[in-house]
Amino acid sequence: MNLARYFDAVIPWEKRLQREMPLLEELARRAGGRVLVPACGTGGHVVALAERGFDVLGCDLDEDAVAIARGKILAAANTIDAASGKAEVRLMDMTQAKELGATYDCAFVLGNALPGMSAPGQLLAALAGVGAALRPGGLFLTQNLNYDLRWREKTRFFPVLAGQTEDEDVLLVKFADYDAEFVNFHAMFLARPKAGGAWQSYIRSSHQISLFRDRMTEILSQAGFSNLQCWGDFARTLFDPEESNDLIVVASRPS
Repeated sequence: MNLARYFDAVIPWEKRLQREMPLLEELARRAGGRVLVPACGTGGHVVALAERGFDVLGCDLDEDAVAIARGKILAAANTIDAASGKAEVRLMDMTQAKELGATYDCAFVLGNALPGMSAPGQLLAALAGVGAALRPGGLFLTQNLNYDLRWREKTRFFPVLAGQTEDEDVLLVKFADYDAEFVNFHAMFLARPKAGGAWQSYIRSSHQISLFRDRMTEILSQAGFSNLQCWGDFARTLFDPEESNDLIVVASRPS
């Protein structure tokens, strides 16, 4: 089942990019013109960065998401060309990024992509792979949820999101269970034809590691990153484990 199109339908892309792109663009311009976007999903950030003149490579393991991202790049080709940008997406996991060589100026891992790498050693290997794709001194940013807060509150149900594909109405119901160490996160999509008909449900579950701030910074250090800074949002507010919605960590590959 192609759930990537349902994820894309419920993401408020315009609002999200308005919030995130000022910081991402500033950091990318400071670092240089070549941007790597691991776990790029359906490519919203890949296109937005390319439309601002950057040379962007997005990578993901979801074939359906990559196909959607390629469609977005094609649709935005004129705007990307006018800005002298470049955009490409590949079917590739983060560990394989080391095969790209140390050629990228910065890498952005967004949208709470890291906690799902819960197998032993998986996250460290992924971050090391991305680090190997950065030039010496290259910049790294990751944005994930504040698990210090989430683990304390153990919220089970989250706000329902709504959207549309070309032919269906879509709802996303999110809920979570908590065991001794992990968060078992469930995304239940409800979809029905716009012309009318019964709702159909589809569920995708993931086993998430609780990426507390201290755990996140420790793994990044183990992966070879330095100069770590922790923010609570894209306005660079200092991270507060009791209040922040997000944990944004910026680091660099040693020169």
